[in-house]
Parts: sequence; C-alpha cells; structure tokens
Amino acid sequence: MNDKDNAVYQALGRVNRFGVAHAAAFPVGSNAIAGLARSAQITADILPDDSIPGIPASAATGARNHLFAEVWEDLKAISGTARSIARAEPGFATNFRLGDDTHREILASSTAFLGHLQDPATVAKFIAYDMPAGFVADLTTDLAAIEGKGAEQTDDKIEDIGDTVRTRNLIQEAREVLATLNTSVRNRFRQEPDILAEWRTASRIHRTGGPAPEEPTPPPAPPVP
Repeated sequence: MNDKDNAVYQALGRVNRFGVAHAAAFPVGSNAIAGLARSAQITADILPDDSIPGIPASAATGARNHLFAEVWEDLKAISGTARSIARAEPGFATNFRLGDDTHREILASSTAFLGHLQDPATVAKFIAYDMPAGFVADLTTDLAAIEGKGAEQTDDKIEDIGDTVRTRNLIQEAREVLATLNTSVRNRFRQEPDILAEWRTASRIHRTGGPAPEEPTPPPAPPVP
C-alpha cells in the first residue's frame, strides 16, 4: 500500500472511532449507519501488512532468509576448520575460502565447498575437528530447501499482485464511503460545530509527500489613528 492509500486507511480507523461515539444519533437503516458499517468492514478486510507502507515480507521470504543465515554459519565453520587443517597441510584452506555474505556469494561458496567435499577422506579431516558427521548432507539439504523457498517466493509474488488489486479496490470504495458519510454527518450535525470539527479531523485524509500548504496571508494592520 502506498502512502496515499495508507492515508485513506488511517482515516477509516478514525472514522470508525467517530462512529462508535456518534452512530446512535443516526436513524436505523440510514445511509450513515450503512456507511459506518461498511467503513468498519473495509478496515477489517484490508490485511494488517497492507496498512503499512514498504512491507514486502512473505512467509517464504522469511524462511529463505533464515536458511541463508544457517548456511552462512555452516560455511564459516567449514572455512574456519579448513584453516586449522591447513596448519598441518599448507594450502588446504585454499579450496574453502569464503566470499561475501550476500545470497549470491553464499550460493557460490556452498557449491564450491560441496565440490571439494566429495572425497570421503577430505570429509574425515573435518570430522576429526568435531564437525558433525552429517555436515555435508545438512549443507546439501539446506541448499535444496533454499531452491524450494525460491519457488514459493515466486508463488507469493503472484498472490501479492492479486492482493494489491484487491486492496486498491477496497481503498477506492473507502473513498466513496467517506464521501457519502461526509454528506450525512454534515447534515445531521450542522447545528453542532464541536461534533463537525471532530468529524473533519477524523475524516481528513492526511496526504504525505506533497507541497506544504501555503500560510494564509494575514490581514493588513489597521491604520494608526
């Protein structure tokens, strides 16, 4: 949800609170009662994450990031152990040098490390330094899981497109609901300026990123007698 849509969503929340306080002033079955009910339903229908700009996370993304973190720790353990082995076997650590901790480099390092761990004798050298007996299998399994989560991320992106369209439609409907409510509230409370001021504060859509409103020009000073 972008900033403008989020501003509408925030206005809905304030209008809902206004409705709790003043709905009893409207007759049952009126447009105002229907509008307040629809405002509350739209608020509930918009997912919590949709109401916060800049939140791209999905379950698959979170799980994939967690797997990358696990693999990175495994790679650091393998590389560190290789340096210890190299004290007795100079040059041994050359094949187990780490790249950066970016996802791309983690995948590249993992592939390279596994290529050098095909030899059981090499694996035994790591196990002699108390690496888990199944550390090669664990690394292989984690890499396969990362690939699987990558596919899930693609599915999530497709779902996100649908969620975005749904949210935009709800926000557009919310604008129409607010416009209808504005007419009803102003008519009902036209003799009650305090409540009208409360409504204006509640229903105002606070836009962000635009130019600041111009300050009104002060009236000219009265002439000095």
